[in-house]
Amino acid sequence: MNELNRPLGVKSQARKGPKPARSGNLLGLVSLLFAVAAMGLAGWLYLAKEPPIQIAGVPAADSPSQENSEETEDNPAAPPGNETDDEPADESAAENQGVTGLTPLQPSGNIAVPEPRPPRAAPQEAGLAHLPDPELVERGATGAIPRRSHDGRKPMDVYAREPDTTGNFGVARVVLIVGGIGISQTSSQEAVRKLPGTVTLAFAATGNSLMRWMQAARKKGHELLLQVPMEPYGASGNPAGSRLINSAASAEENLANLHWAMSRITNYVGIMNYQGGKLLSEPGALKPVFDEIAGRGLLFVDDGSSGANRSKAVADASLLPYARAHILIDAKRTRQDIAKQLEALVKEAKRTGLAIGVSNGYSETIDMIADFSSRANALGVEITPVSAIVSDPERQR
Repeated sequence: MNELNRPLGVKSQARKGPKPARSGNLLGLVSLLFAVAAMGLAGWLYLAKEPPIQIAGVPAADSPSQENSEETEDNPAAPPGNETDDEPADESAAENQGVTGLTPLQPSGNIAVPEPRPPRAAPQEAGLAHLPDPELVERGATGAIPRRSHDGRKPMDVYAREPDTTGNFGVARVVLIVGGIGISQTSSQEAVRKLPGTVTLAFAATGNSLMRWMQAARKKGHELLLQVPMEPYGASGNPAGSRLINSAASAEENLANLHWAMSRITNYVGIMNYQGGKLLSEPGALKPVFDEIAGRGLLFVDDGSSGANRSKAVADASLLPYARAHILIDAKRTRQDIAKQLEALVKEAKRTGLAIGVSNGYSETIDMIADFSSRANALGVEITPVSAIVSDPERQR
């Protein structure tokens, strides 16, 4: 009898053999799923509690060092060696608590920002050489004085004469400077007319008709210096009207006299001393003068007349382009002596590569330098302007 034709109310006979294990299999499957889930949860919790990677110098959140630090600061039961009423025993450790191994740098305000190097300005065009560059002049109390332009150009570059050759190719160079231009009208005219443009002319600040001679000299191609009267040995005070830069005067007075001299002409590359043995040996009085000359973009030539002095050291401290003459050509005014000095100048140039000779604007000196200049190439030397042999310390920093 099967389930379909069994009469109602009659129970079916019990089955022989073991009962099917459906319910048991279902319970086993559920238990297995719970076990797998439990293992996954345990693994996730284990990984979540893994301590973080520790950076050198940084204690972990629950590291012993932090606990000890808290005990030292807050726990009265801290070891006696770590107790203090005023400041922590290890001040540096307290300051560096929680700081990485890199030491932070605090701004001190002492970092020097380098100033830009002055640009190398091209010299004036030949047709404009007698006219001052309006960007390179400043109106002073006694007239126009030189200055740097707003873009950093210097008068020593703009008013320079290009040398015949550039670079060091074994050329023996001679610088010839003829001073005293403006003292004698006749000698000034002879110097501008007879001397080639390669000879540098130095104008006396106390001379006459200086602007007229300046323009004539620049049109001829000469490079110019300005001779400034400076205190010699044996001078007594500052004679009225001398405009002497004096070691006993204040810096303000000396700068006022310097500005007066500077305003006498324009279009010059630098300053040369007239006398000045005493001043050039007094660094305290000389330094403000050299600072002012350097600040206005000019160079300085020591004419060598005072022997040993401190001008080179002070010029270095002022970042002032500097040169010193080697030979006084006409200390003795005879033609024979002048010829000997010119010969010595050639020997010095061939020995060292450079020689600077300074002379006065005497008629005989002008004639002999003009003759020497015409023979310079045959003698194996090149006459070059002074600006071409002076280095600029500001560009070497």
